[in-house]
Amino acid sequence: MTPSASERSSARGKGDDQRATPPPPRSLADRLDDPNEPLYTMAVAAELLDTDNQTLRRLGEALDRESARPSGNQRRYTRRDLESLEAALRLARDGHPPQSISRIIDLERRIADGSPSHGTGAPTRRRP
Repeated sequence: MTPSASERSSARGKGDDQRATPPPPRSLADRLDDPNEPLYTMAVAAELLDTDNQTLRRLGEALDRESARPSGNQRRYTRRDLESLEAALRLARDGHPPQSISRIIDLERRIADGSPSHGTGAPTRRRP
C-alpha cells in the first residue's frame, strides 16, 4: 500500500525541504530608481556620454570597472557607472593620462565619502 500525500509530507519532516523561495521580482519603478541597476547598453551609454564604444571600454579598464553582462553577454552600465565614466571623460578631455584618471576619481570618491586616503594626504599637526 502506498502512503498518501499527507503521510509522505509528514514522513519527510520539517527540515527536509531546504529550498529557499526566490525573492519576488522588483517592480519597474524600483529598478529604474536603483542607481546600481545595470540598465544601459554600451551603445546607449556611449550616446549619453557623447563618445564612442572603444573609449568607454578603455575608460572602464582604466577605472577597473567590470560592467554587468546580465544576458546575451552584452555590457550594461548602471547610473553610477555612467557618472564615473562622465568624470573620467572630463579628465581625459583635460589631458590627464588613464593611470591618473583612476587615481583622481578614487580620491574624489573618498573625499565625497569622507573616508581617509591612507597616507596620501599631508600629515596632520597636533595642537599643543
